[in-house]
Amino acid sequence: MNYIAEIKAFYDRLELNPLPSPAIALWHALMSIANKTGWQQEFTVAVSVLVLKSGLNAQAIKRARNRLEQDGFITWRSRGGNQSAIYHMNSLVVQNSIENVPQCEPQSVPQTDPQGVPQYEPQSVPINKHKLNETYKPPISPVERFEDFLSAYPKDCNRYLTETAYIDLLMTGKVTEDALVECALNYAESCRILETREKYVKNAENFLKEFVFEKYLPGKYKKPKAEVKNSFNQFTQNDYDFDQLEREIVSN
Repeated sequence: MNYIAEIKAFYDRLELNPLPSPAIALWHALMSIANKTGWQQEFTVAVSVLVLKSGLNAQAIKRARNRLEQDGFITWRSRGGNQSAIYHMNSLVVQNSIENVPQCEPQSVPQTDPQGVPQYEPQSVPINKHKLNETYKPPISPVERFEDFLSAYPKDCNRYLTETAYIDLLMTGKVTEDALVECALNYAESCRILETREKYVKNAENFLKEFVFEKYLPGKYKKPKAEVKNSFNQFTQNDYDFDQLEREIVSN
C-alpha cells in the first residue's frame, strides 16, 4: 500500500460517508501497525496495543472496529480465548479506482447500421472487478523513516498526533523524510547544548505543524553556542550553622 495515497483516499471517503471520531482514530492506529508489518495481508494486534495507539478504551475500540468493517474500511475476525484478533486493511485506493471505472455491460442485441446490417462488435468491454483487484499493485509506502524521527526527537510524544502531522507535512511535498529526521537530530542537539528543560521542548506534533522544524532544516540550522556561566554562578555555597556562629561570637 501507499500510505499517503491511502490517507488521501480515506479523507475523500469521509467527505461522503462521515465516520465517528473513535473509528477515525482506530483506522489510523491500524494503518500505522499495518505499515510497520510491511503491509502484510493480515496481521494480529492485541486490544491493549490499540488502546495505547488510538487513545480509546477497549469498549470504544470494539464499537469502532465493527463500524469500520461495516463501512468496508477493514475486515477482521476473532480467534477466541485470549488470542489477538486478525485484521486486514482494505485498500481504499483500489476501491476508489474500481468505483471510478465505468461498468458497461455488452449489448445483448447486436446493433445495426443505417442499412440494417447487424454490427456484432461489442459496444464496450466489461471490466472484471476481481481481475482489476488482483493486478493492481500500489507502490511501496514512502513513509519509511518515522521511527527514525521518533528516536531522534528529544521528547516523548503522542504517537498518533505526531504521525498524523508527519504524514500531513509529507503530503505537501515541501520536505522529505530525510530532512525531517535531520531536523529532529538538530533540534535535539540544540536542546542539549542550551540545556533546555523538558517542559520547554516543543511537542513533536507542534514542532511539525507550527513549522518550527524549518529553523532546523539542513542548510538553515545554526548550531548554538553553550552559555558560559560566570564565576558567581559557579560559586559553591557552603552550609553554615548560624546558631553556632552566633554562640561563638557572643562567647568571645
